[in-house]
Amino acid sequence: MKLYKLSGRNSIILLLGLRALYSMNWYNVSPMLFNITTTYGVSSSLSGLILSAFLIGTGLFQIPSGLVASKIGSKNTALTGMAIMSIAATTSLVSPDFTIFLVTRFVVGLGSAFFFSSGIAVLNDIDERNVSRNIAAFNTAFSIGGGFGVVGFAYFLQFTSWQNLLAAGGIITLVLTIVSFLLIPDMSAKSDKKKEFGKNVYRRLTSRPLLLLSMSLAGYWGLNFTFEEYLQPFAEKLGFSGPVSGFIGSLSLFAGILGMLLFAYFSSKKASVVLPSLVIFISAILALQFFGLSYYLFLTAILGGSISVIIFSLEYSYVVKLETERQFVALGISIMNALQIATGSAITFLFGYLFSVNADLSWIILGIIALVFLPMGFSVMKQRG
Repeated sequence: MKLYKLSGRNSIILLLGLRALYSMNWYNVSPMLFNITTTYGVSSSLSGLILSAFLIGTGLFQIPSGLVASKIGSKNTALTGMAIMSIAATTSLVSPDFTIFLVTRFVVGLGSAFFFSSGIAVLNDIDERNVSRNIAAFNTAFSIGGGFGVVGFAYFLQFTSWQNLLAAGGIITLVLTIVSFLLIPDMSAKSDKKKEFGKNVYRRLTSRPLLLLSMSLAGYWGLNFTFEEYLQPFAEKLGFSGPVSGFIGSLSLFAGILGMLLFAYFSSKKASVVLPSLVIFISAILALQFFGLSYYLFLTAILGGSISVIIFSLEYSYVVKLETERQFVALGISIMNALQIATGSAITFLFGYLFSVNADLSWIILGIIALVFLPMGFSVMKQRG
């Protein structure tokens, strides 16, 4: 009996739903950071470990996920990752101590590694002509899911424990993953030539344009992730109420919708001008928080969220278009992610410590770090326009 499969457009819609749940399971710990450290009786300065555990898991398994995708196909890899992610999130319910909880966050990150780069490859398999537009939608779905993870889970935290909330998120994600496995058609290209496979992998691992572009935006990756995770606690530290702080924390993520609307304009301009300009601009915006402009935080959230969708959509579109063989699209993106996430996890951990010492100064240091990495990719951006 042949199972019904969705059309290309409906498959993309389902993938966007998965992307939103993927982000929700990533960001939903943000409003719970200090609840979690309090539950386990550890210092709030260790809250950065919760975020870093996820990032280390997703960073270490980025390249392995790309290798697996080139062998078994992008769809199978992406949905296997979502299944791992959802099951690990559900086990947070029974984590007996802080160490075990960090392990579950590591595994959630591991699962996410298998979804993200392969998910973009699936978009390319389904609709190669409109892949840039679909990547922008993919990143916007991430923003919406992450926004709900912050504000929605902050709201529900009033009524139940953080353990129950994380488990509920995992169960919902697992259900949609099973539905997607049954309904999304497999259009993946696969590599079955062992000798050529090794050469193809080596060529992508040593690609100078890919490596330089990845590292030039690694500082920004760390800035963006840390900004979105710590925005709510910072708002509370400035004196905003819990609900208002939650709104500010989610605002940066929901602002990704604005970024999608602006993407068409920025994608028509030279990347060598757009990418550095946007990174410099948002780094300067963050630095102004150092001067205590508290209500300015609303504008910062909107600008930061919309700009992140534009930057990430441009860089991922670049990698997809650089690749000449469809079965290696996921690998190229996974290499970029591995470098950026490894660097970003170190930045997040450093920021967690600085934030506990001097919350104001930590933001300006974060902006400086993003600028330090930026020049590495100038030559690549100029060559590629």
